[in-house]
Amino acid sequence: MLIFWVGILTIQALLFAPSPADAEDVYGPSKPQQVVPSAQDNGDGGEVSPKELADDLGHPAEHALKSLPTKSDYTVIPLPAFAYNRNEGYWAGGLTTILKANSKGHVEDIWAPQYIYNQKVGHGGSLNYFGYPSDTEQYHALVWYAQKIDQGVDLGYKNLSAGGGRYILAADFAAFKNPFARFFGFGSGTTEAQETNFTSRELLVKLTAGINLTPDLVLMLTERYHNVRVDDGVVTSLPSTAQQFPTIPGIQGAQVLGHGLTLRYDTRDAQLMPTKGSYVNVLAEFNQNLTPGDENRWGHMALDARHLIPHSSDQMVFVSRFLFNGVFGQIENTGTSLGVPFYEQPTLGGEDTLRAFGRGRYTGSWAVLANLEERVTVLNKTMFDHDIHLEIAPFLDMGRVGQSGVKAAHLFFKDIQFNPGAGIRLLAKPTVVGRLDVAYGRDGANVFVGLDYPF
Repeated sequence: MLIFWVGILTIQALLFAPSPADAEDVYGPSKPQQVVPSAQDNGDGGEVSPKELADDLGHPAEHALKSLPTKSDYTVIPLPAFAYNRNEGYWAGGLTTILKANSKGHVEDIWAPQYIYNQKVGHGGSLNYFGYPSDTEQYHALVWYAQKIDQGVDLGYKNLSAGGGRYILAADFAAFKNPFARFFGFGSGTTEAQETNFTSRELLVKLTAGINLTPDLVLMLTERYHNVRVDDGVVTSLPSTAQQFPTIPGIQGAQVLGHGLTLRYDTRDAQLMPTKGSYVNVLAEFNQNLTPGDENRWGHMALDARHLIPHSSDQMVFVSRFLFNGVFGQIENTGTSLGVPFYEQPTLGGEDTLRAFGRGRYTGSWAVLANLEERVTVLNKTMFDHDIHLEIAPFLDMGRVGQSGVKAAHLFFKDIQFNPGAGIRLLAKPTVVGRLDVAYGRDGANVFVGLDYPF
């Protein structure tokens, strides 16, 4: 598990210490919480001049940072790593972050070898690389291993302007074992008392090819293969999912082949660090389970709409998002989707939906979500020739899942979840966003650390 942005965020106290004069993807159980650029294709402040930066170097914290190892365009930062979330508990360890910048001072490559310890899976480590050649191209390679179960590999590449800007190409491959996966049953009325744990053994291959019809409109085709096996988890204080829910669809595993068509409208000013514009993504997908004896077919529809409004001289950006996700097929009398594996049904909970809950907290045949977030730039610095920005981000997440359709307005709003919270964002412009989000909901508080904006 990679948690190196916890370390990056802890060093911000040194990076931004004031001088005396100043006295500033959507289906069920997801991959283990690797800090990986999210499935989303995701403000600006002034720069500090070299002279102003030199004037600041009288501060001891600046001297400490300047003493870190550097060579040509490389910066090496040894850091502690610490994180907590509801599904996995505490992680602690250390890592060495190696940043490489281009001639403009923009971070293009990040290497982060890491040691980490978790009480449930023991000692472990990871080798991690992230590449950001441009605002429209990125890739990553992650390998991790722990003493007990938690291990895997994750490779990905995305180019939104291939062929001189005409085409879109993306490929993802992941094979891993996540011993922290949870299932609570179906619907927004589930309680913490229904929580169960399982290990999700997954192989995921996804290929995407698209064409830019206009500068703002994109059409994409996606082929997806998802092989899942359900085993016992590592959280012995919780019941096994297979024992508690022995008849739910997918408990015996599944091999899902999906064929998707996506239409995307995007007027945002940047993919990784947008500050204005709109984004609308509509997905229609046909899925089939290839497991012998489990021949099932179902449809999947998703709508993801976002809008960014800069204000206060572009030092603040208000971001709103609406998400609908649903599977469609034969429905049982209980309201659950017959034959659709539970880990293929829409979920809420996690770092990019309802942030007060662990990943996969709520599961249903449809999910509705609204996110409201204010991104406030509070400080801009140039450090080691990198353009560094610090943001704070108060937010409100609202959403619920359902099982057969909205029957009445009062029933819909009865179980809706409200998650207020706040985040800290450390930006190395124009490509890297490190974030820490803290939110509160019905089950208590929760913390997520990761890369990229949540939406």
